Amino acid sequence: MRKFGRPKKGVVQSTTSPFKKLRLQAELTQEQMAQEIVVTVSTIRRWEKSQAEPTMTVAQMKRFCKVTGAELSDLPDTLLENTEEPIAA
Repeated sequence: MRKFGRPKKGVVQSTTSPFKKLRLQAELTQEQMAQEIVVTVSTIRRWEKSQAEPTMTVAQMKRFCKVTGAELSDLPDTLLENTEEPIAA
């Protein structure tokens, strides 16, 4: 019998958005992620449901990478393209 409900903490499903995948791997809630990168929880939800394209400042991207353990190269290309500031290598 298949159980329904939320996946276990840290478990990533294959249909998960790249942004959500990194958040779940870091074992952060949407609320924690929003607080860390200084956006609203509703913004995180829209990004994860692909209802809005993620846009972050360079400072937010650096903070996102720090809390998730990700590298800039791990971020979706669309996020890097939507940045208004130049990204120093």
